[in-house]
Amino acid sequence: MTHMLAEGLADEEIIDNVMFMMVAAHDTTASLFTFLLRHLDGNRDAYGRVVAEQQEVARSKAPGEALSWDDLAKMKYTWSAAMETLRLVPPVFSMLKRAVEDVEFDGHLIPKGWQVLGAMNLTQQDPAIFPEPSRFEPARFESPIPPYSFVAFGGGARMCPGNEFTRVETLVAMHYIVTRFEWKLDEGCDGSFSRYPMPSPARGLLIDIEPIDTTTTGAAGISK
Repeated sequence: MTHMLAEGLADEEIIDNVMFMMVAAHDTTASLFTFLLRHLDGNRDAYGRVVAEQQEVARSKAPGEALSWDDLAKMKYTWSAAMETLRLVPPVFSMLKRAVEDVEFDGHLIPKGWQVLGAMNLTQQDPAIFPEPSRFEPARFESPIPPYSFVAFGGGARMCPGNEFTRVETLVAMHYIVTRFEWKLDEGCDGSFSRYPMPSPARGLLIDIEPIDTTTTGAAGISK
């Protein structure tokens, strides 16, 4: 029997939407984790700042205590690192939009009704907005950026509804990764990647990973 909420969708529709969001986000979030680990390994200063931020959060928690919304709000630099990863290697290459009126752009007329394909990685590498656009620099996102210059989640009324879910999933995962493990890319890894259609390291992401020795660390696995 279908039970309706006071306002909004039926229970079954809510469940279907939640399941769709979690499944649809699997590949895109996996791509983000893959390239975030790779970029942090290649940028030890950024890696150190992420670790320090997560250690500070971990030290405030009792053994076994779960992360809270307030904890996630403290992970600003970690999320900036994730945003910078999405800027450099957006999981989705492009998006289609329809012109709702005639538009002139760079001397070209785009008639009303035409579909326009926007390449996200080109949009997000404008040197006028992101100096040295090929460089991994999470601090770019510590200050506001112009609207529609970062479109990894789209923009406007049709922005990806899973953007906040991605933020939570990424921050929670990175917290436990960097506070419980140390890793280093295998020497065979390089910076190349291809799309099929999602981005994937051309030679895979081989890493040497080791758990942090909890016998000489604090309750949350944090080095003293």
